[in-house]
Amino acid sequence: MAVNASAEQQQALLDVQAIDTKLLQVAHRRKGIAEVQQAHDLEVQLGSIDMKIVAAITEVSDLDLDRAKAEADVEQVVNRANRDKERMDSGSVSAKDLSGLQSELESLAKRQSELEDVELEIMQNLEEARASHEALKVQRESVEAELRDVEGKRDEQLNQLAAQEQELNEQKKSVAANLPADLVALYDKVREDQGGVGAALLQHGECKGCHIALDSDELNRIRNLASEVVVRCEQCRRILIRTAESGL
Repeated sequence: MAVNASAEQQQALLDVQAIDTKLLQVAHRRKGIAEVQQAHDLEVQLGSIDMKIVAAITEVSDLDLDRAKAEADVEQVVNRANRDKERMDSGSVSAKDLSGLQSELESLAKRQSELEDVELEIMQNLEEARASHEALKVQRESVEAELRDVEGKRDEQLNQLAAQEQELNEQKKSVAANLPADLVALYDKVREDQGGVGAALLQHGECKGCHIALDSDELNRIRNLASEVVVRCEQCRRILIRTAESGL
């Protein structure tokens, strides 16, 4: 169905188009905010650090259990050796038992040395695991601080753009309120189909939407149309706005 509107109303579409162009620019600037991607990357980094922290806590806990067991093993051997020494020192054992106790003490001393080596290695690993855990916590605090800074800059820019967007939408609503609903509906559909530009000037015989010159037959046809008839470009189908500079 043909859409009609006064010449003034059709020309007001250019004001709507100018606002929509600014809205597209705002959307483009929003996508181009570097801090958005930076914040995302830092959040991913935090997630990775948190996983490492969980693994570090588990390692510390496991090594602490190993340390406690190693200490208990050493203590058990030491207690056994002390009991053997007390028996030897009591003078109440036979020569045969004395020889057995001396042999056992030698074995216990060797076992104690082996267990203490194991305990020492566990303590070293535990110390390294605790240091790694602390380093991860420090790293997390640093990344968190950086994220807060980036988020602050990101949010400041997003809030500014949101305010601009709201103001532009209010301007568009005000202008569009004075236009026929079917004209606005046609403009919105064409704008969606044509990458954001729904109305363009017909200037010196050329569509400023697709920048293609209209042939003489088409110009003659448009020249003979009433001013309230809404004209479409044959090439890009955008709404053509006629003015004194249209070359008609």
